[in-house]
Amino acid sequence: MIRRNIFDGEGYAALFANIIYKFLKTRKWFSNADVMAEFLGLGSAKELPCPISKCAHVKELTKALLDIREAIGDSNFEIDGNNRKRKYRYIGDDGPLKNMRNAKVVKDLRKYWHFCQDSAGFFPISWLEYFFKDCQDLLDIKTRQQKGEQVLSASLDRMLTNIELLPMLYQAIVEKQVLLIDYKPYEKELQTLTFHPHYLKEFNGRWHLFGHSEEKRPDFPEFGHDIALDRIIGKPREIYNVQYISPPIGFYKNFFKNIIGVSHSIGAKVEEIHIRAHSLYIYKLTETKKIHDSQEIIKPFGKYDDGEYGDFIVRLEVNNEFIGAILHYGAGLEIVGPEEVRIKFCDLVAKLYHFYEDGINKVNKKESEKMTE
Repeated sequence: MIRRNIFDGEGYAALFANIIYKFLKTRKWFSNADVMAEFLGLGSAKELPCPISKCAHVKELTKALLDIREAIGDSNFEIDGNNRKRKYRYIGDDGPLKNMRNAKVVKDLRKYWHFCQDSAGFFPISWLEYFFKDCQDLLDIKTRQQKGEQVLSASLDRMLTNIELLPMLYQAIVEKQVLLIDYKPYEKELQTLTFHPHYLKEFNGRWHLFGHSEEKRPDFPEFGHDIALDRIIGKPREIYNVQYISPPIGFYKNFFKNIIGVSHSIGAKVEEIHIRAHSLYIYKLTETKKIHDSQEIIKPFGKYDDGEYGDFIVRLEVNNEFIGAILHYGAGLEIVGPEEVRIKFCDLVAKLYHFYEDGINKVNKKESEKMTE
């Protein structure tokens, strides 16, 4: 008798059992070699690098097949050939091993449920209120919070202005619902937008809604209009007499590909930017947590004729988020080129120096007085 779920676990036997199950559902002939080829990611059994008997983990494969035959019963199997050339085919009722497969799915759902229980400190509470509304799970989540039993959290504040609008906006995107949104940009007049929501993105703890606005400015693109959630006034209203306009397929993947954050500067172009790390610590930080997906090392950190450093390049548009990402590392990173980007950073650093100049002069004065005492 099988006392465990043969599909459950991360061991080789469970992996083979799931592959065998897939073959059974086709009701076509298959062999151990076919199963091994699928396990190894090969096109067919002909591509096996050695006879099936010499393949690694063939014992686990054989055990998985025996367990499945025992669970189903040989009367549901058709067997042809013998030894290495033996083939199998399922001839039983629909849904072989359905109960055992369902048991594994239920276990996986329980894992997910436990994750949701702990994720209240990771996701905005409005998501949880939306997806777990009127169910015991939400009460359990709140109880775990109150007892201090959560094991997941995020560094960013989740109690942001209008964060409670996230589920509604998400639903509007899924249902392709046009919205009427009252929006007040910083230091500008309130505007009412007929908005076709496409995409939600969080950056540095601030949420942005992207889409198509029928009131967009002439210099704005047709898609990718950015609305910061904390600038929305009141609750968006649904409009039913306007046809929803969808973005081109893959638009937002390309929209965010060459920037950090959420903003495109008008007229900006993608540039190859040469960056230098002046300490091994900063070099390793930027190596393990890349500034941008395009990041590529061109000089490993080491001692060179002109100093000790490591160089890398990124290919992107220079926007405020990129500038902030570089300045975050202070004197640890230097923009080497292109020249116009380097000059931009030089100007910024000069302004920063000006702001702190009095303090620097005072420090220098005190140091001079100490030396003359």
